Amino acid sequence: MPPTVDFYDAPPGLDSVAPGTLVESEESKDVLLPFTDIRVDAEVTRIMYTSTGLDGEAIPVTGTILEPTTPWIGGKPRPLIALAPGTQGLGDQCAPSKLIPLGQEYENLQITPLLAQGYSVAVTDYVGLGTEGIHPYLNRELGGRALLDLARAALSARPDVDRAATPVGLWGYSEGGHAAGAAVELADEYAPELPLVGAFVGAPAPDLLDLAELGDGSLLSGGLGWVVAGLAAAYPNKAEEILGTFNRVGRELIARTSTACIYDALSLNPFVPTTFYTVDGRPILDHLSTDPWRSLVDDQRLGDRAPSVPVFLASNTSDDFVAYRGTKTLGDRWQAGGGDVTRQDLHLPPLLPGTGLGHVLGLVTAGPAMQWMHDRITYTELSTP
Repeated sequence: MPPTVDFYDAPPGLDSVAPGTLVESEESKDVLLPFTDIRVDAEVTRIMYTSTGLDGEAIPVTGTILEPTTPWIGGKPRPLIALAPGTQGLGDQCAPSKLIPLGQEYENLQITPLLAQGYSVAVTDYVGLGTEGIHPYLNRELGGRALLDLARAALSARPDVDRAATPVGLWGYSEGGHAAGAAVELADEYAPELPLVGAFVGAPAPDLLDLAELGDGSLLSGGLGWVVAGLAAAYPNKAEEILGTFNRVGRELIARTSTACIYDALSLNPFVPTTFYTVDGRPILDHLSTDPWRSLVDDQRLGDRAPSVPVFLASNTSDDFVAYRGTKTLGDRWQAGGGDVTRQDLHLPPLLPGTGLGHVLGLVTAGPAMQWMHDRITYTELSTP
């Protein structure tokens, strides 16, 4: 069902609210096919909760909680999977909590199998999707915090359940993999009380330089505007300098990407090289490699700290959007730091490079990840206070 008119407008007084607080909720639904009323068999709730901005301020984030209607018989409280979705775009209309009731959310490919396992699933909209401002695309701190605070909020929505004894898994592929990877790196410091048992981190784009290299001139070439607009939104003091890199055509593209969804990719100048958009005719990769960009790009890189939570790290070696070498390096760094990392490399031949097919096909790694997550949920002993 559609959201109420003002649901995405944050109420006053959030400054004094702790991160992960459930602010408001309303009934929703999960439709499987557009223009039908074929629904997922679950109790669906649209929520707003609090997270933490880059300056430490409380910020509103929206999302969706899905509770299976079938009883849970696993002994422990029903597990919770906090899911970070793949790239949605930057427009407010792209928020998963808005697309799920319309049958337009592709993450149902992962949501429905997780629900079939009997798990509760909570899906974040990320910062700035639906709520005020531009979504800071692939921002490490904001993406990781939003996912951890989603888990906090979803647990608080179950007041009669022992939260400390509830197994919580993190889940994400592509942009979602980046957020899940950021969350496991931040968890010990930001949300040490969460009873995390594991995280699926799929094709996480651990370095924006790799993403810019493969994405330039691809089907999603125009989507690099999401990276630029996201950086400008997250770091407003650098926005003028960042946008000054682009000519009139480039700025027009960035303005269009700021209101576009992933489904609009074919209208965002696909296969056009980024040299067409910069003032000096250099590719965006060259700019990302130098300041003021480089320090901001480095801030989004994963791998600087090893997670204490077990991780299932997966990628397609022929991924044509998210370079496999970056995911491999991430796994190497996490393991070198003592992380418990299970690695799943999918070895497919390159198929239609530049179209994203190699990236999409990597999602099949979610299959073995579900068995791995089942084992973490089943055999991890959680200590209750």
